[in-house]
Amino acid sequence: MMAQKHYNEIDFMRSILIMLVILVHIVNFGNLYPSLKAGILSFMMPAFLFITGYLVNINKNFRQFGLYIIQILLPYLVMTVGYMWLSMYLPVRDGIKNMDLPTIYRVVFVTSIGPYWFLHAMIVCGIIYYISFHISHKLSTIAKLSLCAGIMIIVSLYTPFLSISVAAYYFMGVCVRSLAKGFVLSRCANLWTIIPFVLLIVNHDFWNWGTLSVLACVLCFISFTTEIYRHTKGKLKRSLDYVGRNTLPIYIFHPIFTMAAKFYLPLFNFDGTGILHSMVTVALGVLGSLALAYFMDRLKLSYIFGKQKILR
Repeated sequence: MMAQKHYNEIDFMRSILIMLVILVHIVNFGNLYPSLKAGILSFMMPAFLFITGYLVNINKNFRQFGLYIIQILLPYLVMTVGYMWLSMYLPVRDGIKNMDLPTIYRVVFVTSIGPYWFLHAMIVCGIIYYISFHISHKLSTIAKLSLCAGIMIIVSLYTPFLSISVAAYYFMGVCVRSLAKGFVLSRCANLWTIIPFVLLIVNHDFWNWGTLSVLACVLCFISFTTEIYRHTKGKLKRSLDYVGRNTLPIYIFHPIFTMAAKFYLPLFNFDGTGILHSMVTVALGVLGSLALAYFMDRLKLSYIFGKQKILR
């Protein structure tokens, strides 16, 4: 498998998705617009999983790939335990009541908490992906994909460590990377795909991750965002590219800012729509997370997460 070429279109998609991640984790936004939040959630993380499966590079030796896993595992452990502790005192829907060893074990290794389930899924799926493609050089690509799918199904059926719906979207990204030359879906870029996309996400019957409608939403999202990217210019384009390259630190740190949003919510009482509060919180979530990553890099604290630098 050849090293993956960098596609700025994917950075653009990821920048949009990470801002949506912050948006749906704002408690006030969810309270005011529960249906809109549910519609966004129906495609947002499947799209992230699909793109992640596509981007993961398993063309590495065991040590290199082990380092990749460690660089996800360390921030996952640090932020999950920190989020658990904060959830006992701050308004978190899936918070814990007691921070004892059984609870820590259950949350860290099985259920996860808050947005950090995604890092857990990256670790489990990434390990399965790597093992499947390195178990034998004699196997064809289809055979390796079949083995990968089989292991994911077994793990999802007989262990609590992986959901089949989560694995499915990650696996589809793996398939595109393994079988296509380049990011083939970008060749289907077209603004017209917004029409079926919108019609699907406004109907709650199409929100189940186990339905083909969600896959259709993901493909439509990739299609029209690729076309939008081609018409984006200048500083906005460069800024979104930068955000898209640095979704990991934003994903890790944004809960700090969505939790803090509760405390300055009274300042926005004049806006009954909650839109301005949400916009400010998304902006703070992005810029604040990048600032935290910057200072960690400067102070050499990024080694806590197994990285020399967090920012790319």
